[in-house]
Amino acid sequence: MSNHAEHTVDFAQIDALLNAAGRSGVEDIIDAFWRSTDSLVERLASQVETQDFAEAVRTAHAIKGSAANVGASSLASAARKVEAFCRSENAAGAAGAMDLLTVAYANTRSMISARINAA
Repeated sequence: MSNHAEHTVDFAQIDALLNAAGRSGVEDIIDAFWRSTDSLVERLASQVETQDFAEAVRTAHAIKGSAANVGASSLASAARKVEAFCRSENAAGAAGAMDLLTVAYANTRSMISARINAA
């Protein structure tokens, strides 16, 4: 497994979920995570674009927490960066961090799906 993959997703956390809940249970958990996160990422992108920093801080914080709960390390890290830039009302920094979050989101989704499908 590549170092990049390990930093993107904490596979030990995914494996622990698989051991505790089984593949079907984890699929349900991850499906709920993606449904929620899809909406949050869209909302965050809009908030960053319109410079609604107070709301963006809350939304980024929610993404950070839920991503950490499912082992989505790089997504949680990217959300933390967006949150920090929004907290300091740094529009350019927030926009750049949002770009990183979008990439982390796509990579994370692909890696988690592959891990669950391999279980």
